[in-house]
Amino acid sequence: MAADIEVSAYSIWTDLQKIRSAHPLIHNMTNSVVQDFTANALLALGASPIMSDSSEETEELVAAANAVNINIGTPTPHSIEAMLKAIRIARELGKPVVLDPVAVGATKLRRTVIEDLLRCGTPTVVRGNLAEISIFAGMEWGGKGVDSGDDLKDPGEIAGKAARRIGCTVVGSGRIDYASDGERLFSIANGHPMMTRITGMGCVATSMVAAFLAVQPIPLVAAVHAMTLIGIAGEWAAERARAEGSGTFRVKFLDSFDHLVIKDLASANARQISRP
Repeated sequence: MAADIEVSAYSIWTDLQKIRSAHPLIHNMTNSVVQDFTANALLALGASPIMSDSSEETEELVAAANAVNINIGTPTPHSIEAMLKAIRIARELGKPVVLDPVAVGATKLRRTVIEDLLRCGTPTVVRGNLAEISIFAGMEWGGKGVDSGDDLKDPGEIAGKAARRIGCTVVGSGRIDYASDGERLFSIANGHPMMTRITGMGCVATSMVAAFLAVQPIPLVAAVHAMTLIGIAGEWAAERARAEGSGTFRVKFLDSFDHLVIKDLASANARQISRP
């Protein structure tokens, strides 16, 4: 049986300081829309990003990395080849992998890519919006593009069922985020609506889960820590961008990591809602 775990401002802060001390190398095979934002967010967090989808250097980069971020947002033949190689090598080397199944239910290509990736190796964490995660729970595609559906029933059960089917920790993002390892389930109620107006916030969240996995051995804890911190950073940024708009919010979100202190994490609203 899995042991009960507790998330607090102190536990999140402790892992954040580990990231800032170790500067873990995160190998990002992410989509072309968000590479700049992702790299800058990881740097602001304290990690060291590298961005490449070249299969010719995949083996060396995975071996050097502390964690791998795989995102299927803009799939191409060469990037798919590199992703398949990366997840296989990472699993062989015991490196943590986060998989972002962007719009997995939208096209046959994306479904096939995810099926092939899961055959090559089980990721450590899968993070997507709840519409995407619902596909892994056996539901029909309910999203419009990469937007999370608003009418999903029992999103916590969707995350738990997906985690059990895949065999890893799963995060389903929405108004409330849900994280499950198939036995335990957390709800995370931090964040701000302005986050939905910025392209790539979900992709950045996936990369930050990878950064926390580099310092936190329990995948569910790493996922909850990362998602809670991102939500608090979003709240901090929204308060300061309120009079301006979404462009200012994006900058303030990056700024937040230079300003957040442990007392800001007291607003952490991560709650374990089921126990082993």
